[in-house]
Amino acid sequence: MIVALHSRTALAAAMLALALGTRVAAQTPADTGAALTLDRAVALALEAHPAVQSARAAEDEAAAQVGEATAQWLPQLSARAMVTRFQEPMLVFPLHELDVGAFPDFNRTLLQGGLDLGWLLFDGGGRRSRIRSAKARARLAEAGTATTTMELVTSVTGAYVGVLSAAGVVEALDDNLAALAAERDRVQRMLDEGSAARVELLRVEAALAQAEAERITTAARLDAVERSLARLLTLDPAETRSTRLRPVVLGDSSLAPRAILLAQLEATNPDVLRAERNAETAEWAHRAARAAWFPRLDAVGSYGMWGSAAGEYVFEWQVGMRLSYPLFTGGARASAVSGARARAAYAREQARLVRLQEAEALDRALSSLEEQRARAVAVARAVAQLAEVARIEQLALETGAGTQTEYLRAQADLRRARASLVEARYAEIVARLELARSTGELSPAWLTTILETQQ
Repeated sequence: MIVALHSRTALAAAMLALALGTRVAAQTPADTGAALTLDRAVALALEAHPAVQSARAAEDEAAAQVGEATAQWLPQLSARAMVTRFQEPMLVFPLHELDVGAFPDFNRTLLQGGLDLGWLLFDGGGRRSRIRSAKARARLAEAGTATTTMELVTSVTGAYVGVLSAAGVVEALDDNLAALAAERDRVQRMLDEGSAARVELLRVEAALAQAEAERITTAARLDAVERSLARLLTLDPAETRSTRLRPVVLGDSSLAPRAILLAQLEATNPDVLRAERNAETAEWAHRAARAAWFPRLDAVGSYGMWGSAAGEYVFEWQVGMRLSYPLFTGGARASAVSGARARAAYAREQARLVRLQEAEALDRALSSLEEQRARAVAVARAVAQLAEVARIEQLALETGAGTQTEYLRAQADLRRARASLVEARYAEIVARLELARSTGELSPAWLTTILETQQ
């Protein structure tokens, strides 16, 4: 029986050593490098993440489209050249008058070329609308880049805080494992002396195994969130271990009234701005489509050359005005205008919907922030009280006035409270982050102002 008890004790000791060893092993490669602060992590993500790079490329494309559309204000000059071989001889030069005394030149190989100049004078406002639509698309792309940047900052900060939260829970569980291991050693000594029952050792070993299982689960979650952070930063997972990170705490916790936050949301929320820019783009596209109901007036001119393989050439110029108007399109023009009108109406309503959704998100963020603040305060008070309860139960147990069951229950309650406190404090940061995203103030500079890095 004593051998069996020693076997169980050895097994429990091995489990504890494995847990603590895993923690030390995870820290070893991380301790050899420089610290990864939150502002550096955000800077790395913004520099290399494909989401930001693709958004910036889309912004460059939209800017190029503005230049392409603006070029419509200027005349268009083009060159042309053509060599034609005919079956029968053809007239080489333009025939301006009929001279019965001279015969025009004919040749089977004709050369023609020239410079053509065209300038749009009037198209019912279509050109202006297309240019303004392109500028609105450029502003839409800028808002898209801001949205992508803010989403990436949110993801990186959330992952960074998630690593710190999971690491804090693991640390709290390790402290609990150490306390349970000390209790197991005490019971083992008493059992060896014959002053303790075997059930007491079994009870503490069961509590130790349960705490170890919880620690393994949390350590796996920590590893997963560390790898998630590494993917966001395009780094090796060894560079995003929890020991490389620096804890952060909320600095300035004051908030403006809801009315001010809502006004700030309307003015700077990137999702709201993007929806408004999209509606603006659709409206100008609708106006450009309506311009098809007006005639088009162009000034045209050319300087042409006519010649043949015989080496004879004639150069002439011509200028004029060209008026065009489609009389029948089979309903295509009316359908295009109707479609553009519907897209503009859809974009306007989508902008209204986004404003409503973001206002709702703002209210949720405010409620969540208040909840997490109150929770952190309450849990901190509970941790202090439970730590005192555990201390008293331990003293009572050592003096023979208490029971092991009460002590183990106090340790379990303290373990859960400490883990909950760590999660609540970092959940408050995440809630503040969501509020900043809703109001549109979230940025690397804002993080530096609101969050304080601890050494």
